[in-house]
Amino acid sequence: MQYELIIGIDPAGIGNNGIVIYSNETNNILFNETFKTKTVLESKNLYKEYFLLIKKHSDNKKILVIVEDFFLSSKQLLTNPLATPKIIGALMSLIQDVFNWDYLENHPKNKNKIANYKGNIKLTKHEQDAYKHVQYYLRNYKNER
Repeated sequence: MQYELIIGIDPAGIGNNGIVIYSNETNNILFNETFKTKTVLESKNLYKEYFLLIKKHSDNKKILVIVEDFFLSSKQLLTNPLATPKIIGALMSLIQDVFNWDYLENHPKNKNKIANYKGNIKLTKHEQDAYKHVQYYLRNYKNER
């Protein structure tokens, strides 16, 4: 299945969230943003606003949203370890049930297999992570869905 738009998300729930919108038709990043939130609700509402704008301007394109999954390791020090799983659940519901887009979670370690974006757009760390999930999908699963 060929997706026209692929949205990569590096979710935080609380803290810095990264989003990249990639056009599979032009092989270009159309949009990138990092936004900081103080609550999971604020994060969910901002994602919903972005999704509404995407839907308004996407002309019924086939869209895949890839969200970085969450794994807590013993080496991680997190101030609110439940915020990220909460926003991932909220994103899954928004993407699948409200916007009827395809949803995929990607393991955090998969982004380590992709080189940083080196084009003409300056991406933050969180946008780089979101971009890497898009590229991992394109490299490994593009023809399987």
